[in-house]
Amino acid sequence: MRKQRGISLVELMISITIGLILMTGVVQLFLSSRATFTTQQAISRVQETGRLAMEFMGQDIRMAGYMGCMSRNLSFTNTLDMSGANAGALYSFDVGIEGFDFGTDNDSGDATLPTGYPAAISGTDVLVVRSANGNAIGVVQNNDSSQLFAEDTGVVANGCGAGQSSFSGMCIGDILVVSDCQKARVFQTTNLQQTGSAGTSINVVHSNADATPGNEISSWGGNSNPEETFGPDSEIIRVNTTVYYIAQGTSGRNSLFQQVGSQTLELLEGVEDMQLLYGRDTSNDGVPDDYDTATEVGTDWDSVASVRIQLLVSSTDDNVLQEQQPYTFNGTAVNDPGDRRLRQVFINTIGIRSRLP
Repeated sequence: MRKQRGISLVELMISITIGLILMTGVVQLFLSSRATFTTQQAISRVQETGRLAMEFMGQDIRMAGYMGCMSRNLSFTNTLDMSGANAGALYSFDVGIEGFDFGTDNDSGDATLPTGYPAAISGTDVLVVRSANGNAIGVVQNNDSSQLFAEDTGVVANGCGAGQSSFSGMCIGDILVVSDCQKARVFQTTNLQQTGSAGTSINVVHSNADATPGNEISSWGGNSNPEETFGPDSEIIRVNTTVYYIAQGTSGRNSLFQQVGSQTLELLEGVEDMQLLYGRDTSNDGVPDDYDTATEVGTDWDSVASVRIQLLVSSTDDNVLQEQQPYTFNGTAVNDPGDRRLRQVFINTIGIRSRLP
């Protein structure tokens, strides 16, 4: 027992010191790995947000003005009631694409901006795209003055909500376009019903019944007017107005919003700003000659053949960088963003298919 002795105080202090040095290295390695992981995760999310934003917007921009097989040079008629509160961008289907320099147009009381969505951030841009984007339904016989005759692909109970059936994928109140590659008409269906002994077709009624927006006229003239006749070579497709803009999201930060008709969706968080330039074909050769802002385009939206998108996307989390990150967006340098978020600028030019060679 006399030969059994513990360590001395000096030995204990040396071992503690060595242990602290080793622990410091381990902690530093952990913190470095965590910082690298946080930064890499932020980069991945920012890139994913930018890619998805471009994908969503690009898909709609490419189809701007699409009305079946109708191009922008063919006869187009909008029979919707555009009076009173219905006037404006939401139902102006004769204009395939339209933009607003928000903060300029809105502050001046521009009544053409769509209503029903949260206030866009002043200084950002708003994009409005109108096109047919549903499944095409064939017309089985010439229309009469008040209804079209669409092929019957099935009736689904409650397909349009509780107590409302869908007929060939259509619902009462849908805004539709009928096109035969020579002409097209946009209208709102006010009634749908099967017809024929075996339900061989669907009657698509377009009266001027009480609806929103409703139809300005209920009679097209039918077979009495070739400009209003749509036969078996025609198709019916649902049309929508899609709006993209930047607004404050549920987290309190800027987000990219998408409004389809009257339905609003916070699409992607972290999109801080959106600036748009519109490629105008001023020489009528199918190739954009100049890229202008919405204010510079004015009312000449038929000349727009492409859209150049600039998005500023930031990480959802702060303090992912060791120091503030200076950046340049839309020609303006920001050296002191006020946080340590990761930011990236995405730029893409997207052509409108029906307006390019």
